[in-house]
Amino acid sequence: MKRLLSLVAVLAVALAACGEPSPDAMQLSYSLTSGDEFQYEVGLEQHIEMTASGDAAMLAGEDVPGEASVDIAGTATFTHAISDGPEPGTHEVHITGEFADVSVTGTVDGESVDSSDVPDFAAMEPIDVTVVVDEQGNIIHEGGDIDDPLGGMLGGLGALGGGANPAPGLDPGQFVGPPLPDEEVTVGDTWSDEIETPGLSEDPITTSITSTVTGVEELDGVEVLVIDSNATTSLIEFDLAEFFAGMFGAMAPEGTPPEETAEFEAMMDQIQFLISVDDSTADSTTWFDAEAGMARQSETAAASNISMDMNIPDEETGEMSGFVMDMTLDQDVTYRLISGPTG
Repeated sequence: MKRLLSLVAVLAVALAACGEPSPDAMQLSYSLTSGDEFQYEVGLEQHIEMTASGDAAMLAGEDVPGEASVDIAGTATFTHAISDGPEPGTHEVHITGEFADVSVTGTVDGESVDSSDVPDFAAMEPIDVTVVVDEQGNIIHEGGDIDDPLGGMLGGLGALGGGANPAPGLDPGQFVGPPLPDEEVTVGDTWSDEIETPGLSEDPITTSITSTVTGVEELDGVEVLVIDSNATTSLIEFDLAEFFAGMFGAMAPEGTPPEETAEFEAMMDQIQFLISVDDSTADSTTWFDAEAGMARQSETAAASNISMDMNIPDEETGEMSGFVMDMTLDQDVTYRLISGPTG
């Protein structure tokens, strides 16, 4: 009898460990149709630690403190409008939204700050960006004006919205959901992707993403697949010294005496404008509706460190002016589908 009870107990434990049966393997893809619109409720929490020294006046009037520790929380509704992409099988996703409900706490240069006085570097700019994806969610083109190296340089480092994405998961204006595999998958299956996007340097920005279907759940009455993803982006560095040297060199008047030319060239050799983004990571969980072909919910936690080292001539005095900044960003962002063609 004891032996029979032990066998029953072992079988009960084994069945409990198995949980719900896995669904049949299936091909996953996003259902995107021109003219469709999806709306996501977006929640964002961000912690910023920053130190800076030197002359920040060179940054187009940006008000940059010497040190800051700030927490930001905001909610918004983002609209994802779908249109045909430039190539067959691709789609443009125009993402717009604004964090109207924002709270800010922390200290800037030792003084407490609140939501009534948001520092420039923590400002959340409106999101207005277009990405191009294929039916598997692979990013064909990511929005952002890489031809404007100083556009919103510090104003955009808070929420990092509406610009070229410096690190995975840090831009809330992103396509919701991971790249999906070309082959059929079921619970327990894993796949990997490597995405290259243009950067300011000659080398593209490379992001590696590994995703796994970890289970099946019910969300708002709909059966969804739970997909866990990890994205990593290696060190990004770009030096704009040559860009600024050319810009200031073009300002030199013709017929400048040789001694002044030599002095000017020596000053050009001192120009430095190095921006770097350390190795960055983002861990996310997506609740994917395989039947409707859409992400119904997503949560992402991302972290990165951005540094800037500048030494350029002052526009008024012509004297060299330096500035060094280091900023660490930790961010959690959630997306919840609130309306759509099958929302």
